[in-house]
Amino acid sequence: MAETYLTLTNKVIARLNEVALTSTTFSSARGIQVQCQNAVNESIRYINQKEFQYPFNHDTDSETLVAGTVKYSIPATAKTLDYNTFRLKKDSSLGVGGGKLTPLQYNDYVNSYIVQEDEIKTTTTTTTHTDSITTITVSSTANFDATGTLHIGNEQITYTAIGSSTTFTGCTRGANSTTAASIASGVQVAQFNGGGVPQFVIRAPDNNYILYPFPVKAYTIKYDYFTFPTDMTAHGDTTSVPDRFAAVIVDGATAFVYQYRGETQQYQLNFGRFEQGIKNMQTLLINRYEYVRSTYIPKGGGSGSNADLNIRIN
Repeated sequence: MAETYLTLTNKVIARLNEVALTSTTFSSARGIQVQCQNAVNESIRYINQKEFQYPFNHDTDSETLVAGTVKYSIPATAKTLDYNTFRLKKDSSLGVGGGKLTPLQYNDYVNSYIVQEDEIKTTTTTTTHTDSITTITVSSTANFDATGTLHIGNEQITYTAIGSSTTFTGCTRGANSTTAASIASGVQVAQFNGGGVPQFVIRAPDNNYILYPFPVKAYTIKYDYFTFPTDMTAHGDTTSVPDRFAAVIVDGATAFVYQYRGETQQYQLNFGRFEQGIKNMQTLLINRYEYVRSTYIPKGGGSGSNADLNIRIN
């Protein structure tokens, strides 16, 4: 049975010879009981601050790319991304065979490829369109060419005129051997030169990622990352830390409660066990795996050459 926030808290309470909580009383805990609740979360945070590349923190994200979009957001829960795992999904309908992307440092991107961002004009639709409508209504046509090609999803649409500050007219749907499709409101409309199938991935200074060249179709990209667990709040919440390491969590939480109470000797005793437990976790879950050279770039980390970056394979 999985360890819950309630069971972990009660194990700490038991070590302190205090009154246990129930699922009914958990939300109304007071005094030492609240300290034990807080200490459980603090213990889990500490475990993951010491080392967060545990297998139980590993996840994979899948992103559908947008034609003419250079930069993409990472998951809100991501602590670090493994840039060596970025790969395109094979899709014969889009003419892409799949394969890995090559990580590139941001400085190299700026020096050689950032000009691609000047080749893109974007706006958004402001209403829905069927697959046969020949006037496309957008938020603004400013800076778009007088005639040209629009990219919306996987469809290309040619237009012969800009009818107003918000419309493209004389549109041919499904141009250049693409398929006409209905268009929702709020969808990106792009016009660009260049682009193609992405070959490089770059960590941007804001910790999101950039693709070069930017995609010209709605390709799918996948990559691996590590999360940083969120605090538990409800009595039935569980942690991603495996149950077999529950004692490590309890050791840490007990130490932190003694620290709250100013009992230095008991704090040091329990914290020593806690630190040893974390080392055992690292030995069992991480250190037995071989370090390899890679292009792992930590979220919020600095820039440097790819050769200076490491990742642990789980």
